[in-house]
Amino acid sequence: MKTAINDIRVFDGKKTLPEKWSVLFDESGILGVREERYEADRVIDGSGKTLTPGLIDGHVHLGASLSSDTIRDDCDKIKSGALIASQARDAWRYGITCLCNCGTGADADIYVRDLIRQGEIEGARIIACGRVLSITGGHGWPMSVACDDELETLKAAREQLRLNVDFVKLMATGGMGTKNSIPNVPQLTEGQMRVASEAAMAVGKFTRAHATGLEGAQRAIRAGVRIIDHVQMDEETAEMMAGAGAYYCPTIVTRYNILHTEDPRYQFMRAKADPGDLDRKKRALMLCREHGIPVVAGTDAGPSELTVIGPSLWT
Repeated sequence: MKTAINDIRVFDGKKTLPEKWSVLFDESGILGVREERYEADRVIDGSGKTLTPGLIDGHVHLGASLSSDTIRDDCDKIKSGALIASQARDAWRYGITCLCNCGTGADADIYVRDLIRQGEIEGARIIACGRVLSITGGHGWPMSVACDDELETLKAAREQLRLNVDFVKLMATGGMGTKNSIPNVPQLTEGQMRVASEAAMAVGKFTRAHATGLEGAQRAIRAGVRIIDHVQMDEETAEMMAGAGAYYCPTIVTRYNILHTEDPRYQFMRAKADPGDLDRKKRALMLCREHGIPVVAGTDAGPSELTVIGPSLWT
């Protein structure tokens, strides 16, 4: 069935077209856009509304309510895959057409990604990394492969790449969401992240790093990590990122949620946060503008639904 939306404002990703445009679409997608009105099986009045391209969430944790310490058998892995498929479908229905998944307790995001690409199920496109790499007991350990030296890290990175991940996620520092983890404290060494980055680059993939602290972020940048998540950067770190061609994902909404949540489940995270964190995040974004550092928009959404009503479990 063909549907027309008439008298709507259209943003094409680069510019906003004048109001009074008409869009024709069906179940397969958009069929046409023009100034003249379309006739169709169904007509919607688009007055006062804006049509935009699909949104991209550059940092989520699909299936995060099922982590590796709770996934015991193949049945649990199927549950994880089903949850991820449901989240990807819901995101797609709400206009989010691509999700970059930055860590999951099982590697089910890889398999769901492939099903979506093959057209077997409907959902937002997934950029998948499977499990993250962290030190034993480090930040995000329930969804990690534990690595305590460079050889273990190299092997773990190659194992994830063997599964055909799109990138390798590294936990460079402690963080908010893992109990008993201290934010900002460096965890993976520069050498560990370098061998992982080299392994990824050797097969045309990249690495990105959770790094809330400056030292961990700088280690990651020197190691060749492509995307740095979370850090409340200073001038020196910004200069390093710009020189290395690295990208920045601030996940600023997550820190806002942590600072303002009244949910008892997240009070241990709120206790770790500082009200000045938001100002430092804003300053980080200004540094990106000054130094020409590309910014990735991401929510860090991680509980059982893709919303930002509560902070991620893994920030």
